[in-house]
Amino acid sequence: MPSSAALSPVSMTWRMLATLLCLGVLVVGGLTRSNDLFPFGVLDQFSRGVDPDGEVVNTCLQGIRAQGEPFDIRFGQRSVGAERADVENQLEAIRADPELLAPLAAAYDRSHPDQDPLTELVLCQRITQLRNGSAHGEDELVEVTRWVAR
Repeated sequence: MPSSAALSPVSMTWRMLATLLCLGVLVVGGLTRSNDLFPFGVLDQFSRGVDPDGEVVNTCLQGIRAQGEPFDIRFGQRSVGAERADVENQLEAIRADPELLAPLAAAYDRSHPDQDPLTELVLCQRITQLRNGSAHGEDELVEVTRWVAR
């Protein structure tokens, strides 16, 4: 049976530095509430429970073409080039400047070249009321902001 050898000082030093670096990144991510360093930082979009008699807010996108009928658009790299969490992290900035939605509309149009381009992109929220942990009643659709093509 081989005996375990002690780590050399160099080996022990780089292991300690790597551990301290990882802990430092975790602390910075936790204190700044930033997901920029994920997986070494916070990713808290699913970390909170929901009141069983509260509400669930789901951020959504609706597109409008020249015909004027709104339709739902899924978030994702293949659709609008961004995930829902990425948009939710920038919600206040987008609300202040709806022009930030223009790249999402352009990405959607590029991925749907056989369809008329979007004339408007609506950032919205579907609010579902809960009763005893189950959906109750109709969802409420609330417009957060709207980008209009120029």
